[in-house]
Amino acid sequence: MRTFTVINQKGGCGKTTSAINLASAFAKTGCRTLLVDLDPQSHCAAGLGVPEDRLDLDVSDALRAPVDQPLNRDRLIWHVSRHLDLLPSRMKLAGIEAAQGGLADQDNKALRLRSVLNRLRKIEPSMDEGAESNSESSSPALMYDVCVIDCPPSIGLLSYNAIAAGREVVIPVETSFFSLRGAAKQVQTARSIARKLGMRIHPRLLATMHDPSQPLARDLLDDLRDRFGAGMIPIVVRYDHALKEAASFGQPIDEYDDESMGAEDYRSVCEWLVEHVDIDRPEPDSIVESKPMPVSTLANASLTRAPQSGSSDGDGAPLSRAQELAMRARNMQQAQFAPQTQKPTSSSATAVLETKPVVLKRSLMPHRPVAIELVDDRVVRPSQAPAIDYTKVKHLFGIRKTSKGVLFVQPKSIGSRIELAGDFNDWKPEQTSMTCNEAIGVFEKHLILPKGRYAYKLVIDGKWCLDPYNPDRAENGLGGRNNVVRID
Repeated sequence: MRTFTVINQKGGCGKTTSAINLASAFAKTGCRTLLVDLDPQSHCAAGLGVPEDRLDLDVSDALRAPVDQPLNRDRLIWHVSRHLDLLPSRMKLAGIEAAQGGLADQDNKALRLRSVLNRLRKIEPSMDEGAESNSESSSPALMYDVCVIDCPPSIGLLSYNAIAAGREVVIPVETSFFSLRGAAKQVQTARSIARKLGMRIHPRLLATMHDPSQPLARDLLDDLRDRFGAGMIPIVVRYDHALKEAASFGQPIDEYDDESMGAEDYRSVCEWLVEHVDIDRPEPDSIVESKPMPVSTLANASLTRAPQSGSSDGDGAPLSRAQELAMRARNMQQAQFAPQTQKPTSSSATAVLETKPVVLKRSLMPHRPVAIELVDDRVVRPSQAPAIDYTKVKHLFGIRKTSKGVLFVQPKSIGSRIELAGDFNDWKPEQTSMTCNEAIGVFEKHLILPKGRYAYKLVIDGKWCLDPYNPDRAENGLGGRNNVVRID
């Protein structure tokens, strides 16, 4: 089981949003996924429409339980949707780190969550009467392929337990000034915890809440990539109002609006992690279904019961004010769009049970992994690049001024797609793509520019980097540099 710990001490960075939507994206690929909420605020349950007053046990009960005691899966785990389960938290989790809270005085107190996950992820074999047992059939099957842990916004025993549970650490960082300053500290803190536990981890930064239309956000993202390089997940989660709307309806973004930017970006992050963390997805006939549990969520409440307005949820339990408002908004939305669509809503109970794993398409990943590295301003070409004699055109690489503007030229071997971002296009790389000239093996782009000084950078397969063939550079005011082209 691959375990991803989503951690950041800074609030408002999209930590819980990332945990919920990554877990849902993994589940949609067919991975049996467990989402663990270690935040006492219980935002994972709220974001998935799980009513807190219906929870029987939570993660604090599992952490306090003796390590040799079997865990009651039916009382601990909340079945959210196909392949997605939740181990929720409640506010009482906040006191578990105290001296008498039940965790600080335990043996191996930093490894309690690892023990819990080891017990929850195994399904004990069931023996039919009269059946002969053997070593192969009596071995426990694995319950989950992926586990995603949402950490509290503080460093304590809970965070130690989360990092000790797995080696993969995802640090969401919004593209803002304060997040940029704290990014290095977050990586350092995670590694420091791992060293104290005697283990090594793989921390990766994930840029979230990014607004590509803002020049400052683009500069900060550029600086993050310059500083952390391969430590950045090469996918950017763009700012999308639909992510907040989905949480208010108690749904992951891929169920609320699977065509939104947020859904596309988290699917892309999921695909990248599947490819680079070596996650084994089960074959369709080997999937062991977890025992269905009664699900009472805002996402499907209107289908499973018919509550009276302002009274209760139909089973005698009154709705909270937040649940009532969310349900009213959802019903209004369904009434508005029902005549215009014929496809079943993702909130349907039958749709949840019959949904097939979605095969991720390559087009869903707009930002591909880095295709080159810049080491001491030299280009390191991939080994699979075609053997092309660049000696005849090497003198063209970089920039060449013309009578009407400037010609940008780069070797074809450095990537599959090259774009230009600079003062001449308001730093929007999608507006200026370089054309591949297969005959001579180069990318080229001619821009007609008036006289002046222009700062720019190359965007190679989604990776912002300097033009290694243009030595004219200037500081960008954020600790990084830009290339400069001057037209006299």
